[in-house]
Amino acid sequence: MKLLINLQRFTPALLWAAIIFALSTFGSVNPPDLVPNLLEPDKLAHAVAYFLLASLVTWGFLGNGFTFRQAVLYSFFGSVGYGILMELIQYHFFPNRFFEKWDIVANTIGCLLSVGVAYFLFGNRKIKT
Repeated sequence: MKLLINLQRFTPALLWAAIIFALSTFGSVNPPDLVPNLLEPDKLAHAVAYFLLASLVTWGFLGNGFTFRQAVLYSFFGSVGYGILMELIQYHFFPNRFFEKWDIVANTIGCLLSVGVAYFLFGNRKIKT
């Protein structure tokens, strides 16, 4: 495992994570649907947001010389974990916000799509730093 990481490669991911945080903590106060349609705009927005987050994190890891496998595994689990953390933060610290398991499902789908696209684009290559 690498000990020194070029954090500049993660700047886009960190900025996007901050945007997700802002969008997740401010906004709607509608109660969650019990069985939502995963194709509704809110769930599609979650999938797109986490697709982009996982893609940017993967790009950061690849740019730091990590293998493709390491990059997609770290970015997938890190991005899904961030999505779960955001749901917990919303529930515990923001009135009228809810923990929505279907948001986590949509986030995970976006992260999985990111892994698929990364595999298609990069395979086992490394990006030069």
